[in-house]
Amino acid sequence: MSWPKLKNKYSEGYDERRGIQSQELIEKLQGRRPFWVHGVSVGEVQALIPVIRAARASGYSGPTVISTTTETGKDMAIRLGEGLFDHHIYYPWDKKEFVKRAILSLDPWAFATAETELWPNMLWELKDASIPAFLVNGRISDRTWNRLEGTVRKKIGATFYDLFTEIFLREKRDLERLRSIGVSAEKLNVLGDTKTDALLSRKDPAARDRWTQKFGSCWDKIFIAGSTHPGEEERVIRAFEILRKRYPATKLILAPRHPERADEVLAIARQKFSAGLLSSDRFDQDITVVDKIGVLFELYGTAVSAFVGGSFADKGGQNILEPVSWGIPVQYGPHMEDFAEASDEFIGLGIATQVKDAEGLGDAWIRMMQASGYDNGEKFRKISAGYFERCSGSSLKTWERIYQYH
Repeated sequence: MSWPKLKNKYSEGYDERRGIQSQELIEKLQGRRPFWVHGVSVGEVQALIPVIRAARASGYSGPTVISTTTETGKDMAIRLGEGLFDHHIYYPWDKKEFVKRAILSLDPWAFATAETELWPNMLWELKDASIPAFLVNGRISDRTWNRLEGTVRKKIGATFYDLFTEIFLREKRDLERLRSIGVSAEKLNVLGDTKTDALLSRKDPAARDRWTQKFGSCWDKIFIAGSTHPGEEERVIRAFEILRKRYPATKLILAPRHPERADEVLAIARQKFSAGLLSSDRFDQDITVVDKIGVLFELYGTAVSAFVGGSFADKGGQNILEPVSWGIPVQYGPHMEDFAEASDEFIGLGIATQVKDAEGLGDAWIRMMQASGYDNGEKFRKISAGYFERCSGSSLKTWERIYQYH
């Protein structure tokens, strides 16, 4: 893509994307070397904010700069981390002159990026400048793994990953994959999922209760389908049809992964049921389609059960930890590769069900209604509390490893 086209696509932060920092930022740093964290968009930012929070809680008072590629990533950073970091910038395009310019002007003491991000020019320039680089909440998704097929690709992949000073991985499977292609074993650490800590810090029962009151329904009559992708909404609505035949008082909250699809999803929902947008502030419809960013997590807490998208569609699955953190049982389709270990554990604990199709989802929802009640809800809440007690703390462990290089 040419630079004029990039400028048109990214109307905000064009200078920063070319590595040029504002005089305001330079003056704000006053020659102090910042901790630079980078998250491409919403998901990566959610993985990084807990690490910054752990740093502040540990007494770190140095400057912290967070960069994102997307404007929605910036919005999420401000929403979740305002007061924790000192400045937001847009990430430079991965061209040598841009990243070198950004590194020279910021002069960070450390750089951390999240999850699956691999920017070769940035990593090479950081290494040349003797600045430690870290991959936080790292995961090697099936798609990434498939791209590493073949001897040559594995060798190239290992070369890129070895540019990191240390790699902090979510699951043992991720470590085994990187070790198998030749990444230096001493760089690899399984520290867990930093988003686990983020979920616990974000839980707001009062906000959840306000949504429940708006829907005017006791908690065991709301079902939710979160982070759905194209093609999944039809199957979810089919499952809801099956549920409604047995339990006509139930309601469905339908939250597409990308809220800009809300009108499209609303049209699909209205083919079968009365439906409206969440922003309309009308809650008497059979189906409510979420058209706002940042409310899905609270809405999960209102439901008797939750379907998590990206799982009928071959997308690796969206975050099943979010509903489970509220003690809400989850269902999902055949594709949950990105949360494979959590999926296996949740199924074993009895708080998750993997289904093949819409009919399977509808049947699972009926079983949830048949078992709903205080005792069953308390069972799920205890399962959730036990799991998160075991799995929290990744953010602090990550920060402690990074801070050794300060």
